[in-house]
Amino acid sequence: MIRTVKEYLDSLNDGREIWCLGEKVADVRTHPTLSSIIKGAAMDYVLPNHPDYRDLFVTQNGEGEDVNFLLTAPKTAEDLLRRRECFIVGMRTGGGVLLHCMGADALAAFTVTANVMDKEIGTHYTERVEAYRKLLQKQDLGITGAITDVKGDRSLHPSRQKQHRDYYLRIVDRQKDGIVVRGAKVHISATPCANEVLCSPCRTHGEDDKDYALAFAVPLNTPGIKLLAVEPVSRTYGEEGRFDYPRTSAMQPTECLIVFDDVFVPWERVFMCGEWQFSRTLAYAFASYHRLFGTCKMVGKLEAMTGAAALIAEYNGIEQHNHIRNKLAWMAMITQMVTQLSKAACLEPVTEFGNDVVMPDRMTINSAKYTFASNFHQMCQHMQDIAGGLSTTVPTYRDWKNPEIKPYLEKYLGAKDGVPTEQRIRIMRLIKDMTGNYWQIDTIHGEGSMAAQEMFLYGSADWDKLKAAAKRAAHIDGWQDHPVYGKLLTTDLVTMPDVDESYESIPVTAGHRRQ
Repeated sequence: MIRTVKEYLDSLNDGREIWCLGEKVADVRTHPTLSSIIKGAAMDYVLPNHPDYRDLFVTQNGEGEDVNFLLTAPKTAEDLLRRRECFIVGMRTGGGVLLHCMGADALAAFTVTANVMDKEIGTHYTERVEAYRKLLQKQDLGITGAITDVKGDRSLHPSRQKQHRDYYLRIVDRQKDGIVVRGAKVHISATPCANEVLCSPCRTHGEDDKDYALAFAVPLNTPGIKLLAVEPVSRTYGEEGRFDYPRTSAMQPTECLIVFDDVFVPWERVFMCGEWQFSRTLAYAFASYHRLFGTCKMVGKLEAMTGAAALIAEYNGIEQHNHIRNKLAWMAMITQMVTQLSKAACLEPVTEFGNDVVMPDRMTINSAKYTFASNFHQMCQHMQDIAGGLSTTVPTYRDWKNPEIKPYLEKYLGAKDGVPTEQRIRIMRLIKDMTGNYWQIDTIHGEGSMAAQEMFLYGSADWDKLKAAAKRAAHIDGWQDHPVYGKLLTTDLVTMPDVDESYESIPVTAGHRRQ
């Protein structure tokens, strides 16, 4: 089924325990800051019900029922491309797919890993994953993925932590009808607005840490779950919020620290339980899927940033200067690189673990994520440089609406003739908002740190191919057996006339030329 916005909003009044700014929240739908998060998440139910987007977001399951496409498993390159388009369209709207990014990525990773475990050790996790998928599709639930553990002392493995053993989410009891888990997950996006949470390891575990190798899904109102929401960036609402914080008022931080205080999980919702050998598979699969979302999320963000820089250059009357054009050209290049790399990762998908569920090419998708993360601060610098100091000291909505001081702002904060002062102020507010602390940190660490991308890039590189290329170029044997370089033609196939022995073999050096 495809739920309506009202049905989705009604489902959030479920008695969950959630805290924000030190106070317990009675209803996330009416809370002054969390309600803006819920409004953005509700776009997940606007888009599938809208005639212009229904064909993109809605598909049919095996029974011919309408279901959200993001709740299906990607089987082809076309499926990945459609998934990418859903993400890009949703994020360009300013909030869509908030509920079906991390959760859908976790569900896809569950699918891959369950298939591998069933084939290699004879488990039956695929049956559970597919039964859970049908539940999600039939109820059209909003889902999030809880991956990152709080970690504690990062130099120690989970079971070797000194202060306590709960820095990583773990199994504390195995019962006849399920398991009991304890620990916490942090930085978990979309938590206040989701119905269900899908939990997964954030790292590879060894045998000593097998109790931490677990994957499961539970409703967020399950007894023992406590949601601690992060501080909102903006605490202004309505038109004031749209003016002062044009980006973050619509895309407030949605993260939570999720505490699992001895939470019971029935067996049918458990998708890994101590199979530590496959924790790497699950972590890698999730990372590949979620970095696809991360790059898609950045497409709309980078487009808005590059467009804002171009607009403020025009408004300031400096768009013709070469140094400004050089900065804008660089920003446009980064935006295009990220856009096309995310597409390329879908065009050549991998079925690395031997099943029929495809994943984005790991090398390409990590290159895309690393490209925007490593260049984002430079994007911000160019925006701020082009905008000038007013991007920091720009007036607020209340200043602009005050009739006593507005005439002065109108007169002295204008710029190029023909550009309304309000438009210039609004773009300045956008630049201030988008280059703020939250967006810079979120962009660097969201979907994995740059160190994580470097690890994936090193592990995904075809070093045999690269070394064969170098050996061939340097005339060192060993490249001939490589499937790519070993098949290449060489100049040895060209038969040349014998060299004229009467030709004088004298090295040509500076100051000495043959006559």
